[in-house]
Amino acid sequence: MYRELSAAFARAVEEAGGDVFESGYDFAGKPTRLRIVGGRLAGLIPRALAHLRVPDRPKAPGEFTIDLWDEAETGVGCPGCHANDDPEAAGITDVSASGVHVITTFAQIRSGFDRKAQHIVGWVGDAGRLTQYDVGRPLHSQLLLWHRDRGLQALHAGLVGRGDDGILLGGPGGAGKTTTALSCLQAGMAYLSDDYVVVDQKPGGAPVCHSVYCSAHVEPGHLERFPRLRPHAIPGRLAREDKSLLLLSDLPGAILRSSVRLRAIILPQVIDAPVSRYRPASRAHALLRLAPSSLGLLPYPGALSDGFKGLSALVERVPVYWLDLGRDLEQIPRAVDGLFDEVTG
Repeated sequence: MYRELSAAFARAVEEAGGDVFESGYDFAGKPTRLRIVGGRLAGLIPRALAHLRVPDRPKAPGEFTIDLWDEAETGVGCPGCHANDDPEAAGITDVSASGVHVITTFAQIRSGFDRKAQHIVGWVGDAGRLTQYDVGRPLHSQLLLWHRDRGLQALHAGLVGRGDDGILLGGPGGAGKTTTALSCLQAGMAYLSDDYVVVDQKPGGAPVCHSVYCSAHVEPGHLERFPRLRPHAIPGRLAREDKSLLLLSDLPGAILRSSVRLRAIILPQVIDAPVSRYRPASRAHALLRLAPSSLGLLPYPGALSDGFKGLSALVERVPVYWLDLGRDLEQIPRAVDGLFDEVTG
């Protein structure tokens, strides 16, 4: 299927007369090139990656490449690629016997990842019918796998920064990761994630955390607490899209970072109190809050055991704290700022 997708992309480029939207990025410090055929698609997919974009440069050896095209705009299909009439259908992942090719299928997207060639190529049935998650977290499973192949660990976590330093936000859905990250963004700190983070634990120095997307998904009722963000919210169209999408590259003045040195892990939890505060937590608590959702991100052979070892090593390298989230949003970044002062000396 990967070869069929690659051949179809080449036909789409030819049909478009070579009119390809091309842009360069750094994914976790690695040169990446995104090529899109179709104006509507090119106006959607790059928005969640905008903070990783770099100025145009010559193609680099061993560059990671992502090629996408829109059948509805180009008229170029691909054998085996058919839009699912049910936009809420679950995604399907198929892996070749060698493990080299990974094919992922959603209602409007079918993409193939050649892990040796570092190349993703994808068919989009109709860019106008993409879901919130297609736009806010494009190609997420294959991108996280590419990072893992580079020796980086994917985490289900939030991440905020101050200068070159960062604090990881660990916890399950509903724990307060998004609330914490957006409160810190509004207070002038850097936003890196409310959901997906990749970590480089090379020995020597602090671990380095990298952002993947500059997007967030927020419950509509909760948006009322973020008046600056509310005008930029994109409401969901489908029943399962119960949150609004924020593409934070659209937000004037937003500080978006691509990577930070990890200084601490905090575990947000909502409490019924007027103020927010941080207090020490155990490393066991950090594992319990991070592991269940993080280890399920990549259901591939070896990912579970390797992921747990990596997480166990990570929580040993930095201090861990609870972050009790009180009712006053303005108190949250003050508590996080105080923790930055403490862990950076």
